[in-house]
Amino acid sequence: MSGIKLALSAYSQAHKFIWSEGFLKMLTVPLLLTVAYFPIMIGACYFSSAFVVELFEGYLGLDGDYGGWAWLEWLVELILFLGVGVLGIITYRTVVLFFYSLYLDKIAEKVEASVIGQVIECNHPATQILGRMVVVAIITIVGTVTMLLIEMGANLIPVIGGLVALALIIPCEMFLTGIGFIDPYFDRAGYSGMQSFRVMRKRFFTVGIFSAFGGLILLIPLFGWFLGPTYSVVGGIILALQIDAEYQDKTDPEKLENKPPPPKLQNKTPEQPPPKIT
Repeated sequence: MSGIKLALSAYSQAHKFIWSEGFLKMLTVPLLLTVAYFPIMIGACYFSSAFVVELFEGYLGLDGDYGGWAWLEWLVELILFLGVGVLGIITYRTVVLFFYSLYLDKIAEKVEASVIGQVIECNHPATQILGRMVVVAIITIVGTVTMLLIEMGANLIPVIGGLVALALIIPCEMFLTGIGFIDPYFDRAGYSGMQSFRVMRKRFFTVGIFSAFGGLILLIPLFGWFLGPTYSVVGGIILALQIDAEYQDKTDPEKLENKPPPPKLQNKTPEQPPPKIT
């Protein structure tokens, strides 16, 4: 199945889960934290851009007196606001993922029970879950900043440098943003961080497309801002199940030395009564 079909299938199933009875009620706390965080993020972008402009005005001794160039201050603030805003939006879903950290096991159990009829036995302490999420978040943020610096350097080469950098950076950025939503399932399934990254790297474009769809949902006013990350959290677990199933099928038995042990499963399907003997 192509990456686009896999990603669309994950979000389609996530939609059904999210609007099923009792699912949103279970996520009341992270949803409220998401609603509260969004205006804080916008405010931080605005005040940080104004602070930087005032700081440079002080160094240059302008004291806000631009004469006929007063529009320049507004333009610089707008550019800084958009620049900080891009970084804020890129990291937005990663930050919101922390709000869901204590609920990831509950979400995964519901998804696993419905999709595969079984639930992985996972007793990770909250500190371990948070620790792994912090590592993934650091990788995402450091990777994002690094690629922005590469983009700035590439722009020194007129036209071609910027275009080539964009063609490489956008897919990489989408991949980095998406891994945080897929890794929690691999963590539950017993994959180490490197093993998880290796499996996701083999489906680079699938993960990138999944992340891009999640970013598009964020563009929907109000609905996307507050529920978009929820779709990515649930869809990420569903996509991880699909990727893992393909990985298990395609893995050569002779190369299983570095493969993680199969996860312990609890059968959640109802037991069938014994047949009646006549």
